[in-house]
Amino acid sequence: MKLIEIIKILEAEFPPEGAYEWDNVGLLVGDNTAEISKILVTLDITEKTIAEAVDNGCQLILSHHPIMFSGIKRITSASSEGRILLSAIKNGLNIYAAHTNCDVAPKGINAYLADALGIENPSPLEENGLGRIGTLKEECTLSKLCEKVKSTLGIDFVRYCGDESNIIKTVALGSGACADSIPFAIEKGADVMITGDTKYHNMLDVCSDISVIDAGHYGTEIVVCHIFTELFKNLPVEVISTKSFDVYKVI
Repeated sequence: MKLIEIIKILEAEFPPEGAYEWDNVGLLVGDNTAEISKILVTLDITEKTIAEAVDNGCQLILSHHPIMFSGIKRITSASSEGRILLSAIKNGLNIYAAHTNCDVAPKGINAYLADALGIENPSPLEENGLGRIGTLKEECTLSKLCEKVKSTLGIDFVRYCGDESNIIKTVALGSGACADSIPFAIEKGADVMITGDTKYHNMLDVCSDISVIDAGHYGTEIVVCHIFTELFKNLPVEVISTKSFDVYKVI
């Protein structure tokens, strides 16, 4: 397929105009007339991701997190971003990112998480489409919901705030770093907010009003690889998921 054809499919599913103003989505490196037969899907673009794409004979890296968030004045091997760009260009790799436009899309990350966790009648948590809020088919304790989040997302642990015996019925969620959305969850009467990258003092401020499950930035967003893969499963391109893992390790 031509890259331009792939871009049309992506932008029909995740319209670029849905991205936040500060974001950097779309084709970041490459030529939209390029022929694409193999795609590497990933959460992040790193030097290891570039090497993985080259080793697997990919022509396109489809990522959730972009590179070049802010303007850059030089591309050299002195920085990780510079090395990524130099290597991508040297190896003829195209790079496309669907970030906040994928977060808010009707079939994006937050919609996927709500469905996977069994949240019924989900609706956007915020007016801009970010996050989801809905109800569990059967209420459960905070402790049991923590276990469900772990097993559903395939992660080893979660952090949580709140009494583990609290009964949970209404669930709000926001993938990645959505702790700033917790006030919306409280306002809408959620019993718990599931997100990542929470901060200690912020949790002190909200823990008396709502329970919080922190499943990590990686844990709540790596599902994007499945979303991207499903989008192209019936098209004449091969899609492989990155073998990269969470930058954080625990002992």
